[in-house]
Amino acid sequence: MRRKVALYLKIFFSLALIVFLLTRIDFTQLYKLKFSFIPYFFGGITISLIAISIMTYRWKILTDNYLKIKIRLKQLYQYYLTGSFFNIFLPGAIGGDVVRTQRLSTRHDVKVKKATIITIAERFAGIYGLAIILAFSFMFMNFPEGFQIQKFVPDWLLMLSPVIVLAFSPLLKWILKKRGLVTNNRFILQITAISLLAQMGDITIAWLFSQYFGLNLNFTALIFIMPFVYIATVLPISLGGLGIREGAFSGLMMLYGIDTSIAILISLLMYLVKVAVGVIGYGVYLKGR
Repeated sequence: MRRKVALYLKIFFSLALIVFLLTRIDFTQLYKLKFSFIPYFFGGITISLIAISIMTYRWKILTDNYLKIKIRLKQLYQYYLTGSFFNIFLPGAIGGDVVRTQRLSTRHDVKVKKATIITIAERFAGIYGLAIILAFSFMFMNFPEGFQIQKFVPDWLLMLSPVIVLAFSPLLKWILKKRGLVTNNRFILQITAISLLAQMGDITIAWLFSQYFGLNLNFTALIFIMPFVYIATVLPISLGGLGIREGAFSGLMMLYGIDTSIAILISLLMYLVKVAVGVIGYGVYLKGR
């Protein structure tokens, strides 16, 4: 009963957020969406699929190192796509991880605990990569007027933030070891490098859409914005991060003087890209049943 109540609350919260955000959209801006947008949209889908393939490769490295069996990359990619479908409507942005864990456990005779640990480790590596990207963004970007982060964090600490974040790599190694996943520095470096590459997917899609709308927004600004948006969507308080993502994205874009309507519209279009990828995942899911 409590699970049902929590689910209904998340549905209500998602819908309430979307309704609120829709009231902030100037629908006359929709005329800017013409047929010329179609290549951008399919470009976003392509980038998303490539990013998923990179994350799948990260997952395969983990499974190859910690399981006695070798699972084909194609099969893991299908599991990831299936998870992307369930991510659309499961709470938070990590609902699909449960599906991936279930596939790994039931179809390859892997204990649930170990399959869960591997999937969590893969997700944690992604978050760590995102933290590194965010830390480096502090070094080479000009913050928008009114966003005076220096009032709370001194300049020298901002400049040292990449070093501080990178210093946490031994912690990642220790966490894996505590879970029975013994590793080394070279392995951590490999996983981190792949994570950095994978996390550029959504950032690139956001930049692509901002270019379509002719926004005067540097790529470095999105390197700063998107990690916060991702962290917000991970919170399991809405379905698929719906509403939370749009609110966080539009709020941060406003700091750069971007029109709220355009910011919300870009965020919703990014969600539609994820839905399109999820539809592909649904096709994979039906085929694999």
